[in-house]
Amino acid sequence: MGILEPLLKPTPTGGEVCPSREDLQRALGSEFYLAKRETFHVGELPIHCEIYEYDVDAPVLMFLPGIGTYGELYAEMLWSLSQQGYNVVAIDPPGHGYSGGERGVYTVESVQATISQVIDALEQRFDGPCYIYGYSIGALLAVAAAESDERISKVVCGTLLTTEVPPDLFHLLGWQWTWGSAMLFPGLRLPLSWMVDYDQLLAGHPAGKLINSDPMLVLDYPFKTLASLFSHKAGIMQRKHPFQMALVQGEQDEVLSVGYSRRVISEAVQPIELITVPGEGHMMPLTAPVKLAGIIADWLNT
Repeated sequence: MGILEPLLKPTPTGGEVCPSREDLQRALGSEFYLAKRETFHVGELPIHCEIYEYDVDAPVLMFLPGIGTYGELYAEMLWSLSQQGYNVVAIDPPGHGYSGGERGVYTVESVQATISQVIDALEQRFDGPCYIYGYSIGALLAVAAAESDERISKVVCGTLLTTEVPPDLFHLLGWQWTWGSAMLFPGLRLPLSWMVDYDQLLAGHPAGKLINSDPMLVLDYPFKTLASLFSHKAGIMQRKHPFQMALVQGEQDEVLSVGYSRRVISEAVQPIELITVPGEGHMMPLTAPVKLAGIIADWLNT
């Protein structure tokens, strides 16, 4: 791949091997799409990236996955986005997927630095503008990256949580507990199941049980990671930034309601376009990947 060719494909951190990886890929229907990707890494950690290339002059669209997951799981959506005219680059955050680092350990600031490193590498090959799409907790990170790197000109969020607007008192109290716990026990891990019910979110999906048993998922997080996420203040709530921004959300989202998103938008200084999708829930990247890719591409093209 030209400039990217010398970059070697990283192996799973810690030698993790999923004996049912082929079964998982079959259940996701992703074998065809994964064959279309190339991989590279940046930095010493290293950070693993998967690219679905379209054209050197086309825009670059970076993707940050949802909590606990990694880019490979979203292959159908990523390939579908590339077919809309984008060089799509999925990034496994530090400590996730095929990236190096202690499992589940990062800060918002370390992810911001990671995204800038990836853009530095991509600029050696691609000439088009740079966009970013963050899904679920990846949306918080995508906005933070765009706030810190002016090369990102468009941001798409698949739902968006901001600590300035707690969904309810339960969340606020939980965040306060997390902050306090991180001061005393920064390395103590909290099971992801306390925050996300994947069994419910993936109920009925053919790959649901296999995803939940995938050893490459991050299934628990240290308090220091959660404290960084749930204490982060979004700049968009305080001032307008030069990037354009959209929030894409299923009307039946089980994690954050459309009503919550409207509250965030009403309190943000940054203009945010809300795009709701009838009949869809939180897991659109897996349950409706082609539909979602079309919606995102339509907005990016405006």
